[in-house]
Amino acid sequence: MNKKVKKSHSVAELRQMVAQLETVPEKRLLDAVCDIIDLGGYSLAVLLEKLSTLTVPVQHVAARKIEDFLYFHPEKGAKLFDRLLVAMRDVDISCRPCLLAALADVSGCLEMDHLTMGKLAPDALDALDSNMDFARMAKAVELVVKASGVAGIPSIIRLMIKSSEKLDSYANYQFIETSLMALKRLGGEPVIRLLINPASADAIRQLRMEWRSVDQQLLQNTLSALRQVDAGFAQVMLKVIDLSDFNLPFAAMIKEGISHNDKWVRQAAAASMQKASETLSPEAVTRMLNDESAEVRLMAVTSLGGFTQEQTGAMLEELAARQGDSLEIRLNALYALFAQKNRAALENLAGSSSDNLRIAVNAQGLAALLMPREEGAKRMLRAFVDTVSDLVLEAGHYLLEILEPEDVEILIVAHASAVNETQRERLIDFLRVFVVKKAGPRLDHARSRLSEAEQKALAILAPAQTPMLAPAHQQNQPHKPH
Repeated sequence: MNKKVKKSHSVAELRQMVAQLETVPEKRLLDAVCDIIDLGGYSLAVLLEKLSTLTVPVQHVAARKIEDFLYFHPEKGAKLFDRLLVAMRDVDISCRPCLLAALADVSGCLEMDHLTMGKLAPDALDALDSNMDFARMAKAVELVVKASGVAGIPSIIRLMIKSSEKLDSYANYQFIETSLMALKRLGGEPVIRLLINPASADAIRQLRMEWRSVDQQLLQNTLSALRQVDAGFAQVMLKVIDLSDFNLPFAAMIKEGISHNDKWVRQAAAASMQKASETLSPEAVTRMLNDESAEVRLMAVTSLGGFTQEQTGAMLEELAARQGDSLEIRLNALYALFAQKNRAALENLAGSSSDNLRIAVNAQGLAALLMPREEGAKRMLRAFVDTVSDLVLEAGHYLLEILEPEDVEILIVAHASAVNETQRERLIDFLRVFVVKKAGPRLDHARSRLSEAEQKALAILAPAQTPMLAPAHQQNQPHKPH
């Protein structure tokens, strides 16, 4: 620092010092910016305020120095968060990655409320579509996790694929690490399993179940991004897990890799499992259940689903039944049991969770998905007809997942045998949804096999129209681990 610089300056003097950066020789410019920041007080606030008024070369130097300073002293930017956000939007586009990275570092010192997160969301998502370097892109992913939630998942997946092409670069490797943790927190077990095998029918079904209240276009965009994954990418993911210190939450990815149809993926998964045998133990995950962070506890619950029924089934069943735990914890325990194909435990919970009917209905639905299809359809149809009105949408989603277009006759028979008007109206509403969701040659063929009277009844009961289930944003869906 220049010893002649005084420690106390008015805002007017500070603004003048910032303006004079334009006259500083290039070789002295970095030191001059440092001198201003080192003054403390309002100096950084004024520098941010006037940054966009400087020429682009000077903006570059100042933005890089601000990024460096806030990396080491993020707490000093906490009170300047809004000013930093405004500066990032106002500076030349080439300088924004530096200030976005600074925002990510500063945000780690803040308890971010919904209003603050809402301010960040557009910038965080826009950053994923920019051409910034992968080191700073990793910071953008951190902001997406905080501010934008699942909306950023397709972009993160596409960037991971691009980054994996040059994994010998530390920045690319770090980006993959950061993104894996982000996808685990945002998308849960099914998304990270699909990184290994995008054709996994079990993982796709689990994703549809867990994302049933998420915008369905986002679901399709996510599945589209995952379809770009190949066996080479799967090997890279397993290698990153193998080399990293945080392989604990990724048991499900390794397990998916062991059953992959590509022998090289199976080999990479086996190597990861062998190295991680102690870390990837149920006992290690269990310790995370007592973590002070709710997000860590949620992650731990879903991670238990990556082990066998014999290892963690009883523990997950106990968690799902525990009345003192949050609804989110209990629902995630159900999803973990489903990932294990633990039908017996889910059926037990469906019959014993009288304290919380939402737990019971979800347990019944997940158990039905694990049954032979005809049996599961009958069980879920009965549950759908009999459940209380508050949970009819919950039961309906499972029933719709189980039924095939050819099952239209089952629904017509059920409507004909309904015992009261409430049940009949409920089945009519469901038939309308069914006809729209299952539309296609298979349903057309199934309808053609109905009697003439049944075809006429179906045309009256369920003319083709927009599904009548509540919009996604109105449905009650458990919070996934972040």
